[in-house]
Amino acid sequence: MDDISKNILTKRFQTTMIGALFEFEKTFGYLWGQHKPDDIDLTDKELQFLDLWENTRNQILNNGNNQLRKAVADLAKVAGNTKYHYRFYNKLREE
Repeated sequence: MDDISKNILTKRFQTTMIGALFEFEKTFGYLWGQHKPDDIDLTDKELQFLDLWENTRNQILNNGNNQLRKAVADLAKVAGNTKYHYRFYNKLREE
């Protein structure tokens, strides 16, 4: 697998993970005081939810990154197992 393909695959995985996390934060972020002003302290319940969210988010990102590495390795194996190699020659005729 060439570097361009690897970069494209990596970007797709990362975009999928970050997009999913963003949607979850958009819907449930109020539970951990996501849009509260900085000068207002989080409640004990919000701190508990924030801790749960940070742990969950890290697990999602770690799992996604592990799957990305496996996908890149799998595709590299497939690309490396090509049975046929074609060479094309262009011979110019001299007259």
